[in-house]
Amino acid sequence: MHPDQQFDDQNLMRAEAILLAHEVARDYFQGELYDRHNNRLQGMTLERQAGDVLDLDEVTVGRLFMIPDGSIVWALKVGENADAPAGLDIQSSNPFLAEDETNSVIAFRDEIGPAMWLDALYIRRLMLTHNAPERLATVSFGLMAITAYRLGFQHISLFAAGMGPLEPNDPDSFIGYDVWPKFGFDAPVIPAELNRFPIRELDSAHTVQEVIAAAPGWWAAHGTGRRMQFDLTAGSRSWNVLLNYLYEALQEQQP
Repeated sequence: MHPDQQFDDQNLMRAEAILLAHEVARDYFQGELYDRHNNRLQGMTLERQAGDVLDLDEVTVGRLFMIPDGSIVWALKVGENADAPAGLDIQSSNPFLAEDETNSVIAFRDEIGPAMWLDALYIRRLMLTHNAPERLATVSFGLMAITAYRLGFQHISLFAAGMGPLEPNDPDSFIGYDVWPKFGFDAPVIPAELNRFPIRELDSAHTVQEVIAAAPGWWAAHGTGRRMQFDLTAGSRSWNVLLNYLYEALQEQQP
């Protein structure tokens, strides 16, 4: 995908300025990463189509793979399995992850038709500890999406775990099904699941984002986990949702 410079100039540059002004970005996304021998990472190279390579500096690695400063980083080639695609799995560890958890983002090539391939990212694991800095997930994903767009990636996918109703007093409950759509992720819904708790507003809804737009409280109460995708195409619904969320959530940080 070739980035649209006008879309970047009119939308992403402003969002990026808000993100980089936030204390989370100032403290944790300046580019200080280490390998498993405690040496500075320096950078990383990704293979792309037709033998092309993508050379990433330390700052870009941190932003593209949601890795805060001070993390230990390593890469593994992984085969396809039930929950993730085959590709290069960029893993990291830091004190902000839940106990025994490792952050994992896979860079892979997705086949969308005969002889049609695209570069994509899959967020495999991101389980933060309860005392992680406030807005760490918001800032890190915002920087990830903008960086991925500029590097020509086409989408970011993940499995958004959990199901409604939300249990705010249960620290072990999975809330990804509710959180990731706020960042612009979307997925199809089928009539059968909407008919479990039918309301007239959802008669024409076919996606998670359409459900949330039509009846904001319904998804939090009755939604279920599933694979979701963020469409990095300029002007997509995903971008519209994410940018609006960033402006609202980080409004006080605007220059």
